[in-house]
Order: sequence, then C-alpha cells, then structure tokens
Amino acid sequence: MTALFNRPGRLLVLAVLIIGAAMLALFLARNPPGPPPPAITWSSPNLLVDRARIDAIKSAVQKNDPILTPAFQDLVRTAEGMLADPPNPIAGDLMVPGFYTSGKETQQRITRQLRGDARKAHALALAHALTGRKEFSDKSRAILFAWVNSLKRPLNGGHWWEIFWLGNRGDTPLVIAYSFPSFLFAFDLLKGENALSPVEISAFRAWLRPYVNYHLGEVLYKNNHHNWQVVFLLCAAQVLEDAPLFDRAVNYYRNGINGQIRADGALPRELWRKEKCGTYTLMALEAMVQAVHIAEQHGYANLRGLYSSKGGTLEKAVDFYLQYLENPQAWARHTNATALNAPKDPSDWGYMLEVPFTWWRKDAYLPCMQKRPYGYAVERCYTLDFATLLFAGR
Repeated sequence: MTALFNRPGRLLVLAVLIIGAAMLALFLARNPPGPPPPAITWSSPNLLVDRARIDAIKSAVQKNDPILTPAFQDLVRTAEGMLADPPNPIAGDLMVPGFYTSGKETQQRITRQLRGDARKAHALALAHALTGRKEFSDKSRAILFAWVNSLKRPLNGGHWWEIFWLGNRGDTPLVIAYSFPSFLFAFDLLKGENALSPVEISAFRAWLRPYVNYHLGEVLYKNNHHNWQVVFLLCAAQVLEDAPLFDRAVNYYRNGINGQIRADGALPRELWRKEKCGTYTLMALEAMVQAVHIAEQHGYANLRGLYSSKGGTLEKAVDFYLQYLENPQAWARHTNATALNAPKDPSDWGYMLEVPFTWWRKDAYLPCMQKRPYGYAVERCYTLDFATLLFAGR
C-alpha cells in the first residue's frame, strides 16, 4: 500500500486514470447520449410487425410481388396444415434441466414441446392477420390458452446442489427466453386483430407475469443467454404495456453488447464453443437483431449503431458471421477448432440476414439468402419464422 504513495506509485495511478479517462471519452464519442426514452404507445401489433407492415404485405400480395407473394402463400399452406394439430401443453411446473447434464433428453423433449406450440400459435395468428380467416385465430387462441390453463410456474431445473453451489438454475430461464417470444408474437397479433376478449387479455397477462418476474435479474454472463433474455423482456413489456420493463430490457441490451462484440465483429464468448461456435454465434445474432428491431418499433434509436467497449458493432458482428457462412473452414482459425458445424449450403442459415438487409442493404448478404422465402421451422431458427414475409422489401 505504501508503494502507491511514493513517486512511481503516484505516476502509475495517474497513468491508469488518464488511460481510463481516454477510453471513456472514446466510448462516449462513439455512443453519444441518445434522446430520452420515448413515450411508448401500446397499440398492437407492435413486435416483429406493426399495422403498417401488415397493410404493406397485403398490398404487395395483391400486386403479386415476386418475393412476398410466395412467402405469403407458404404461410397460408403452413397454417392450414396446423389446423388439425391438438395443443400439447405441459401440465404443472416448467422445470428444465441443463442441456449439458444427465437431463439432456428431458431438456430437449420439453423444449420441443414448448417451442412447437409457441411457433404454431405465432404462425396461425400471423396467417389470421393477413387473411382474416377466423379458423386461424381460433386455433392460435386455443393453443395459447391451453398453455395458460396448464403450465403453472417456472422452477429451477438444476439439482439443488448445482443451484446452491454453482448458481446454476438449469435451462429454465434460457428455454423461456427463446421460446416464449413466439407466444407473445401470437398474443400481440391476436390482440391487434380484436380476436381476444378483455377477460382473455387479462388472463394471459396474469399467467405471463410470474415468468417475467423469474427472469428480471440480468444474466451476468453476456452471451446468447443474455441476448435472449433481452428479447423475451422486450416482448413481455409490450404484452404487459410496461414501459419501465421495456426500458430496463433496452438497458440490458446496451450492457450486453458493450463487452460482447470484438473490434473485428467476433463474439468471443461464442467462439469458445469450438466446433459449435458458428451455430452459437447465429443464435446470439438472431436474438440481437430482433431486440434492436423491436426496440426501434417502440421508438428507441441508435441501438443498431452502438459501439461496444471493444470497438465492435452489431453490423461488424453480422459481417464477421458472413465470413463463416461463406467459408466455415477458414473461419475455424478464429476458434482453434479442427472443423466446424456448418450448413450444407450457406443460404440454409441466411434467414437471420433478412433483418440486417433491411438496415444496411448490403449486396454481400444476398448470396447467402438464396433460399428465400424463409418460412416456418427453418433450420437453426428460434423465433424468426417467416423472416422473408416479415421483413423483405421494407
């Protein structure tokens, strides 16, 4: 301690303070304070799509738009194929063990069950919003309330000793974060189309609130888990019409991106996944682009251009990932993996590029988007079903 007060020690402290001040000044110069949070209006729908987008899709389809018309037709065929499927809700508590545990098979079964119905509910609600066909809204509503009436509360999925000693709650929080948004997309669309009664709206919100409360504490480790927490909380805030919650989720996004993206665009905490680093990077980016889009729908500006403390941006992260799609084996050098899990065709995973393409219009994205229209259950997709229909031509 005494060394800090001699001349060399004082000089060291002074140097650290100067460097810290310079880094802070650079960060603030790149990310000047934005305007105050907007006064949010809670009209529905206002998550992946709003009323203007729905009207634009309808108009484009009437004019036989070469991209949106086949995407619309694919949606209708998909929704029609779901009409005979009975809801498959989980009865009781939602308790999901970790993927990298002895409970892996249970984790996968629960995840398939939850995500399957959530995505069906969204597809059917979107089909109703674009066609007005009541059988689609009836089926979507039936799925939603089968879950409302069956699934009771979230509980930690890890063993007691994992929770006590490691703070590991299993995968319950993560599975909520990347599954529930599709339920919330469906609710928002049905509410916007006046397909839900006031009693149903209140019941759904009351059911949702415990899952939000369970997920309020910010994820400490800033990787894809944190990104999906942001998406879930943004969607939940729209459903609950909760402005403080929405603002909290936006701040979580800012916190998460700050140390998550390197200057070259890499997501180092996903690169640590070795041969799976590409799929985990895709998982993180799918969440990040949705988070920014949803925040922008609510009037929050400047998020897509936000710099991390390492000098990275979301645009750089997308461009870095593009290198993976174009040449996975060359990208392997970034992670010291001998081989990477990769798509058979680069455009198999190009669905995530639909949102960034609306922002930056980079022709470099198009070769990896050759399999448009991206519709339902695209490989590796979590909640960006029907990405071409929702975003192309914006």
